[in-house]
Amino acid sequence: RRMAELIEKLTEWFMDDDTGVEQFVEEFAKAHKDVFELDQEEHKHEYMNIYQDFQNKFEAKLEGFLAANGYTSEQLLEACKAQVSDEGVMGIDIVGVILATLEYDVFLQMMHDAKVRFA
Repeated sequence: RRMAELIEKLTEWFMDDDTGVEQFVEEFAKAHKDVFELDQEEHKHEYMNIYQDFQNKFEAKLEGFLAANGYTSEQLLEACKAQVSDEGVMGIDIVGVILATLEYDVFLQMMHDAKVRFA
């Protein structure tokens, strides 16, 4: 039950405008969008550095959520595994959404969108 509760809280935290997750992603994208020339075939080495910075900051935010709610990263891992085997219980695959947020291709798309949206 505690694992389901963790996933439920995680979903609320991730989707809630007041937690600043969406704002964090948007601010990060705005701050770094000009480095990206996404019409170029070749990716600059700098993209990977910015991506790693994003991952580190996003993970720190996630760890902050866990600490504030009395969970460990091990418990999150357990809850994620349970969620995957239970798929669809919550109606939203928050684990998939968070993992996708941390994928390089998704990150590049986010930067592209930011470039267009905040031109």
